Amino acid sequence: MGDRRVNANQIGLVAAAFALVGAGVGIVAAAATGWAEAALATAATGETARFGPVFVAQSYLAVTATVLVAAVPLAGVLGVLVGSRARSVVAAATTCGLGTGLGTLAYGLIAVTVIVVSQGDAAAQAHGLADAALPTLATAFVAGAVGASTGVLGTVMR
Repeated sequence: MGDRRVNANQIGLVAAAFALVGAGVGIVAAAATGWAEAALATAATGETARFGPVFVAQSYLAVTATVLVAAVPLAGVLGVLVGSRARSVVAAATTCGLGTGLGTLAYGLIAVTVIVVSQGDAAAQAHGLADAALPTLATAFVAGAVGASTGVLGTVMR
């Protein structure tokens, strides 16, 4: 049956990888939304100035959703990689599920916080941290399930 022990170091490693990626993704997302804000509202005139804040808010929403969606494939890749090193199917599922779930929560909180904190004056209608809390939590649960499942698949690669 093999050793079923869960490796806390591996859980921490997976979570830390997610946190670092979340910081990078958050910075790039903030740059993209800042660009959208400048293009759609800051220097806008005429009708664009009137509707610019709505477009900016939609840009922030679209970028945040994209950031959250990107966590799931990352969970799949890390699940397979870490699962391939696990000593048993149970250890792979537990380690990868916890690591990717907790890691995605850190990833989402960091990335979304960077996006929200970077919002300029034209983003008055854009979402805040509280608005993104439920989607971030849901993403963490889904990524945890994907990570656990792909961790099990990764055991085949041993």
